[in-house]
Amino acid sequence: MATTMEVEVSVGASSRVEMSVSCTGLVNMDILSKSDPMCVLFVKKMGKWVEQGRTETIQDNLNPKFARSFILEYHFEEEQPLKLAVFDVDSASHDLRQHDFIGEAEFTLADVVVSGQELVKNLYISGKAQVRGTLHVSCEEMAESKANIQFHMRGENLDKKDFFGKSDPYVEISRGKEDGTFTVVWRTEVIKNTLNPTWRQFEISSQKLCNADYDRPLRFTCWDWDRNASPDLIGFSESTSLRTLLDDIKSRRNPRLQLIEPDKKKKKGQKYKNSGILHIMKCDAIPVSSFVDYLRGGCNVSLMVAIDFTASNGDPRQPNSLHYFHPYQMNEYMEAIQSVGNVLAHYDSDQMFPVWGFGAKLPPTYAVSHCFPLNGREGNPEVQGVQGIMDVYRQGLSSVVLHGPTIFAQILRAVIAEIRKAPCSQLDQNYYILLIITDGVIHDMQNTIDLIVEASNMPLSIVIVGVGGADFHNMDVLDADDTPLKARNGRLMSRDIVQFVPLRQFKSQMGANFSLAREVLAEIPGQLASFMKSQRIEPNPPRLERHYSERRMQPSGPSAPTLGPQGQAPYQPAGFQPVPYPSGPYAPYQGYGSQATGASAPYPTGQPLYPPSGQPFYPPVGQSSYPPGGQPSYPPGGQSSYPPGGQPSYPPAGHPPYPPGGQSSYPPGGQLPYPPKSAPYQSQTFGGP
Repeated sequence: MATTMEVEVSVGASSRVEMSVSCTGLVNMDILSKSDPMCVLFVKKMGKWVEQGRTETIQDNLNPKFARSFILEYHFEEEQPLKLAVFDVDSASHDLRQHDFIGEAEFTLADVVVSGQELVKNLYISGKAQVRGTLHVSCEEMAESKANIQFHMRGENLDKKDFFGKSDPYVEISRGKEDGTFTVVWRTEVIKNTLNPTWRQFEISSQKLCNADYDRPLRFTCWDWDRNASPDLIGFSESTSLRTLLDDIKSRRNPRLQLIEPDKKKKKGQKYKNSGILHIMKCDAIPVSSFVDYLRGGCNVSLMVAIDFTASNGDPRQPNSLHYFHPYQMNEYMEAIQSVGNVLAHYDSDQMFPVWGFGAKLPPTYAVSHCFPLNGREGNPEVQGVQGIMDVYRQGLSSVVLHGPTIFAQILRAVIAEIRKAPCSQLDQNYYILLIITDGVIHDMQNTIDLIVEASNMPLSIVIVGVGGADFHNMDVLDADDTPLKARNGRLMSRDIVQFVPLRQFKSQMGANFSLAREVLAEIPGQLASFMKSQRIEPNPPRLERHYSERRMQPSGPSAPTLGPQGQAPYQPAGFQPVPYPSGPYAPYQGYGSQATGASAPYPTGQPLYPPSGQPFYPPVGQSSYPPGGQPSYPPGGQSSYPPGGQPSYPPAGHPPYPPGGQSSYPPGGQLPYPPKSAPYQSQTFGGP
């Protein structure tokens, strides 16, 4: 029974997609003819590649377009690694070892979905650099049900069923089954004490209504609701169908369904006409865009992370702490970050994720903060990639003091502010997922509810993962699957946007079948589609072909670095390759690639500008962090000679390092020649990949 205008979104946590494959420029494996290619799909299960299917074999063709496609169940909440391998078929044997291997490419199903019209991958043999051909992969959601049906109904002259009043009518819609019986698929709200009700307009998917079969029999039944007894039958219609209703509406013949009550008809005989009329005032088929449609049209799904640094987690140095870094396994915070982050990273175009902490004392004043950027940059809490989240999480534990209590409100305000910087529109479609990892029940429940209600009208879903063994019973209130949250001002949340998962409890219940990403992300597709629908935002056309390079996770384009406030060379992020300055003492500072920035400036001559205290490690993670005080140390011990080949050795440890000033690090690896004495010592410039 509906209490508001009901909208059922036809997309769920999964969709069936058809994946088509073609190849171009395959290497020829035959001497006297061309190759006879066949493509084989493998799916990774339990860490192993398992064959899923094969295309047909196309004779003598190095640019095959396979007619046989692959049908896959697409799950947003899973990473779904895939591998396509191409073989030159030499015999009728089913054993792949009997055929010549041409090459293979690995990707995820998400890569195909978000690629727009086509994903392009080079084929390789593992360990070899030669390109063996090009793979073209596309997918399309199978059109099982792509429409919602809008209904608006009213009753006329219904039978009076109550002794002291009229009737309290509601309507059920049932669909026929193969055995001739009917099953209820929809129920309206009850309208009390009336014989001429008008029910609220509602919307139901054609899949739910008739399993997308427009000729399937439908029955409408009207009941009189009773508080303390079973409902009384007012009457039901003869069978009709969705097609009949749509045709009648299209012909401007509003369907009038007579409601028949069999016992009353039998009793009155020929005098009986009906027990009321059900008028179908509206029956429209509305095309419905799916979650996949939005992704293919370029909708960007961005991850935000908030991590609990309250003292209830325990001393991170102790093995019983929830923040303890075990040498051989991840703690529960790391497990949540990696599991959810690895899935969502495929849908975020720039791979930049805002990360906050809450519930800790921060240096230098050690005041308690319930929302602080883990990268130490106020106003820009973003880090690069899932590994960047892991890195600042580790770094944060070494620089803050765990405190408390557990407060969500300030985190939610920061998230709302971030979303307002890049809202969702028809042309620029963005959706955000906030992952909050916490070890206890919050202490600001009503403030949190108020902000969740406010955020329910925004492109946001909130995933809360409870770690540790605390009693999270009160947190279930936020996961309002049945009862909408209500703010202090009386406003109800417009849609359900919160999913709460107590990690240990779910693990113990599901055992080896447990997947954190699957549990916490399963509702996201429906939440995204319902938000877009509520804002009347349609999917954009599929984007043009997007070629995924083998270095997909690195920034896709260059950007020129800026000089420091004192003319210092910029701090360089990890993973960039050195590019020498142009010749000449005051040559224009060049941009990247083949185009210059157009700006002219002298080269930086000051000390390299290193990040302030609390910034990400330098050099890249896995190497030692930058020494305290901002001065790079010479190679360990200070004994490496400079330059190689028996030249004068580098000054011993403790002496002023070369060059003067001691602040510029020696070129890594010793590969770059030291500049002549007439030129200032320059730090390296770095360009994009």
